[in-house]
Amino acid sequence: MNFIKAYKWLHLLLLLFVLFSFSCHRHIPKPPPPPKPHPISFNSILNIPFLEVKRRLKSGLSFDNQGFEAEPFYRITFLGKDSARILNPMDGHYYNFFIFRETDSIFNVARSYFKMIQMSRDSIKFQVMQVESDTLHLKRSLVYMTFYSKNYLQNVLHTTAEALGKPDHRDTMFILRKSELANRIPDSAFAAREPATIKSINPLAKVEVTEVKADVMNNFDASDAYMNPEFTITINKAYENFSYSFWAFVDEKGKLSYDHTDEMVEPEFKVYTDKTIKAIIDGYLSFYLKITPGSTLGIKHTSRIMLNVMGRKG
Repeated sequence: MNFIKAYKWLHLLLLLFVLFSFSCHRHIPKPPPPPKPHPISFNSILNIPFLEVKRRLKSGLSFDNQGFEAEPFYRITFLGKDSARILNPMDGHYYNFFIFRETDSIFNVARSYFKMIQMSRDSIKFQVMQVESDTLHLKRSLVYMTFYSKNYLQNVLHTTAEALGKPDHRDTMFILRKSELANRIPDSAFAAREPATIKSINPLAKVEVTEVKADVMNNFDASDAYMNPEFTITINKAYENFSYSFWAFVDEKGKLSYDHTDEMVEPEFKVYTDKTIKAIIDGYLSFYLKITPGSTLGIKHTSRIMLNVMGRKG
């Protein structure tokens, strides 16, 4: 009997445990599904002309170590959720572009990706996103663009985008330090915002500047063409026919000196090639050309230029 009673009690306790567990499970509310991400909306700033007033790197400066200037020139008006009007600084005309909206405040317009950092009717701020293959990088995208509305500039700040967009004293001190180093150590040369120029002073020498055009290869933006100035120089009545392409330094006084060549040269001919190019510089270019040094923020400094030099015998 005791065994039967114990068995009944055990069966009853097991039944109660199952019922209790089922009851608890039945009344536990399911967590709500996570909210679906929505693409960014521009409704609050539609039809407001915005002018870029500042473009800065993560350092807070306008210039990087290579001499590139993050220069503000964008003009944008959001016309709807999927379109915007943007100024092309190359021809001074406005063009309409589709906007491809992503989540996390990311959008694509005019073949570039941006992340909206701040948005109001008076100002907006973008982060330029770096694209590699199919991946968007935020940590590597270190350029920030700040815009003010046309109304805010004119009627509140009483100034212009051009006045606000100029490099500041930190940029000047940065360029002064870099220039002093580059003028002492040519390998520290950096691109000049106003590139070096070359003019022939001898009828036997012809100088042509390689113009960089905005096209699909540079995302229709040739604003950084000053980074790699390139010249083609033809020397007539040379001692022999020759053709060399090489990089050269132009120091703060306009003196030209050999840096290196990117042409494929067999190791056993490298010393001869370098010696020949130096002789061309000293024997022809230094006498046939007038070279004006490059400068940044009005400060002359050593920079690099690419030269394609051809000699024509006779």
